[in-house]
Amino acid sequence: MALPAVRNLKTMLVRDPLTVAAPEKLVALWQACPFVDKVIALMEPKKLRATARQLRAEKFGSAILLPNSLRSAAEAMLAGIPQRIGYARGGRRWLLTQAVPVPARNPVRLHQRFYYLDLVAALGGPTDASMPELRKGLLPANPHFTVAICPGAEYGPAKRWPVENFLTVARHFATKHKARILLLGATGDAPLAAELAAKLPEAENRAGKTSLAEFMAALAGAQLVFCNDSGAMHVASVLNIPTVAIFGSTEPQLTGPLGSRTQVLRHHVPCSPCFLRECPIDFGCMRGVTPEMAIAAGEMILKI
Repeated sequence: MALPAVRNLKTMLVRDPLTVAAPEKLVALWQACPFVDKVIALMEPKKLRATARQLRAEKFGSAILLPNSLRSAAEAMLAGIPQRIGYARGGRRWLLTQAVPVPARNPVRLHQRFYYLDLVAALGGPTDASMPELRKGLLPANPHFTVAICPGAEYGPAKRWPVENFLTVARHFATKHKARILLLGATGDAPLAAELAAKLPEAENRAGKTSLAEFMAALAGAQLVFCNDSGAMHVASVLNIPTVAIFGSTEPQLTGPLGSRTQVLRHHVPCSPCFLRECPIDFGCMRGVTPEMAIAAGEMILKI
């Protein structure tokens, strides 16, 4: 969701180099961005002084702080970066050399991408909200029709569509399209994928077995992706892979996928969006999205 803002920042900088500092697990994503000149893998991202030392060694002139945390501002200050820019929130105004006022809530600009875009625009940058393209050539052309299933969501069970629903969808495409079924996800998603794989032995289960770069390459080789509101959804979207994303406890107007080939499915109930990690009642928002709805969305998006 920060990619449009970072692309716009590079447009502003013209020939000055743009470096992104991120946890090592996210480095591959930023390395795929043609507008990023260098990526620094933060070796100990949870240790303030270790991160500050790592940043100090780079002798940066300015830091644009996309996170709202007090910690990110403290890291930049301890790193001796002379110009530190970010939103004035989280009690960190005194750590910033340029504290940007938090933009007023705008009903037509609710999505998180606009929050990042407005920070760059406040510095005089462009307002282009389009999704930038990543570097191509992540994977050779896949000769098999592949459907990738990403059943996890790190935030919690309230964002996870029932495994039996993913199973129904996978069986449909395996039968009708002779699709190769590929199960993908992070280490925390492995138990869900294993449950799915036990009932679908023909599936290739790579959940928890790939680096981010390998995960992106696998997604890039799929013709269709089914997932929850998750990191996998955003990666598939930015790779412009046809994707069906199921939303439950969260709100797509705030954190929905930005790609043009993504279909969002949700079922409104009186308590949604609740943003809870676990559903305290009947999980109606997720159970209201049926496998038949997802299958129809997948068939439709393949024709676009």
